[in-house]
Amino acid sequence: MVPFCCRSCVRVGRYYANISDTVLSGSFRQWVEGEVESQMYGPGDTILHGWGEVAAVEWTSGTWMLEYGRGLIPSTLVFALADTVFSTTDVWTLLLLLAQYAQCMWMELCTCVLGTLGFAVV
Repeated sequence: MVPFCCRSCVRVGRYYANISDTVLSGSFRQWVEGEVESQMYGPGDTILHGWGEVAAVEWTSGTWMLEYGRGLIPSTLVFALADTVFSTTDVWTLLLLLAQYAQCMWMELCTCVLGTLGFAVV
């Protein structure tokens, strides 16, 4: 779940992953690379961002989305954390996020390895 408390406009993409965003409330506007006109999405719409695609996006205040990705998810971290590193220089949030991400990757790796070895993982 991704909430947006204020109007935001960013560039996204060139990930090695397929990502889908489902708008739960608010609105989502997208300008796809090579297009001049934007497309507007509202609650219930699902937007697909394919592997290697790039777009500019804008969310209105109060927008909630559910985001799902498949592929090389660590490739999305570089762009996602660039603002934290270069703009806000919020080192504490960066460290907390990386620690949580490392913990989740470790749990996923353990689940995968134990499942491959035939252990029941709950």
